[in-house]
Amino acid sequence: MKVTSVFIAFFSISSFQCLAESIPNCVRSSAGECLAYDVGMEDLTLCDANDCRLYTTLGNHYFAPELCHYQLEGVIPAHTISFATGMDWFGYSLYNQFRIKYAMAKRLGNHCSLGVGMHLSSLYYEGVEQRHFFLSENLVFLYQGRRTDLYARGDDLFDTGWKGILGERMRSPAQLTAGAKFHFSENVSCATEIVWREGNDWLGRFGFLYDMGKFQLRCGALGPPITPTFGCGFVGKRFRLDASTRWVRNIGYAIDCGIGYLFHENEGHDVPHND
Repeated sequence: MKVTSVFIAFFSISSFQCLAESIPNCVRSSAGECLAYDVGMEDLTLCDANDCRLYTTLGNHYFAPELCHYQLEGVIPAHTISFATGMDWFGYSLYNQFRIKYAMAKRLGNHCSLGVGMHLSSLYYEGVEQRHFFLSENLVFLYQGRRTDLYARGDDLFDTGWKGILGERMRSPAQLTAGAKFHFSENVSCATEIVWREGNDWLGRFGFLYDMGKFQLRCGALGPPITPTFGCGFVGKRFRLDASTRWVRNIGYAIDCGIGYLFHENEGHDVPHND
C-alpha cells in the first residue's frame, strides 16, 4: 500500500504541475474546473469584491487517505484594488506539496479588469534531503459584455524556475488559457475554455451553472481524457456550503466539500457593471 500511495501521489502532483492553477476550490471543481466559476482568490471578478470573505475546500482523491488536500482562501477588498491570499496542501508525509498564494486585481473601466497572482510552492518526496521551492506567476485579463464575458490568463510566462536535484535549471512550462462565459439569464450560464501548455499540450474545459436562488446545480467536463464533474451548493446570506465530485477513468472519484463565509455585506456599494 505504501508503494501504491507513493506512485499515485507522484502521478497526481505531477499532473497538477502541468496545470499551473493546480488544485481548484470546490465550486470551480464541480463546473469543469473553469476559471469563470472560481469563488476564491482566482475569481475573475475579484476586482469587484465588496466584502471580506473566506472559503475553505477539503477533498480526497480516489478514497485514499494519503491523497487528501486542504485549501484556505481569503479575499480582502480595498478602495481601488482587491487583494486575495491563500494556501493549500496536497499529499501525505512521503510525498506532498504546499503552496502559498497571493493575488490582486484592479478594474480598468466599466468593462475591463486586470489581475496578477504569485504562487510559492514547496515540494517534498521521499529520498530528497530538503524541500524544493519554486515560484510561479499568472496574469489575467477580463472583458465583461452584456451577455458574454471574455477572458485570458497566462501562467509561468517568465522564467522563475528552480534548480533540480543535479543542479540543472528547471522551470514550469508556460500556459495560456482563453475562455468565454455566456449569461443566458440571471440564473443560467455556461463557460468554455481552451488551455494550451508549452510543449503542444491542449486541454478543453466546459462548465454549467443553474442558480435557483439559495440552491445551485453545477456540472461540466474537462479533458482529454474526458473527466465529468458534478456539484451542488447552498448559498445563504453569510454562509455557503458546496459539494463536488469528478471521475477519473481507471482511477476513481475525487470528492470535495467547501465552506464559505462572508464577513460583511455592503449593500450600499455600487459596482461598475455592464451597460
